[in-house]
Amino acid sequence: MSNVQRVCVQCGEGNPVEARYCARCGYDSQAALPVQRTNLPSVIGQAALPVLVGAAGLVVRAGWKLLQNRLAQTAVSNAPISHVPHPAAPQPRPEVTPARRAKRTIHIRSAWAVNNGDGVWRQGTSEQTIELDD
Repeated sequence: MSNVQRVCVQCGEGNPVEARYCARCGYDSQAALPVQRTNLPSVIGQAALPVLVGAAGLVVRAGWKLLQNRLAQTAVSNAPISHVPHPAAPQPRPEVTPARRAKRTIHIRSAWAVNNGDGVWRQGTSEQTIELDD
């Protein structure tokens, strides 16, 4: 078995590789090492982009529908009144059949992979489904 040692940069003492502090002077040998960084935030940002785009599309579509409804209500309220029935006479209500609405479906699939810097990769997929009534 080999005896591998880490030499302290402050006092020159040989210490075991696993030791963080020098046995002679107490120098922290791992303080000067670079901090491991991960690229997880950028991967999450890339995976979240399709979801955000889909949500923004929903917001725009909902705003457009609200605007159309408001314009339709304004047009009806500004229409001239041609005949107002007497309030005492009950009027038959026309039978209303519900209109069939078309639906749109949006599928968003995202795939991601993350390396933690030690050569270990994690990967996965996510899928969202959004249904819209026209």
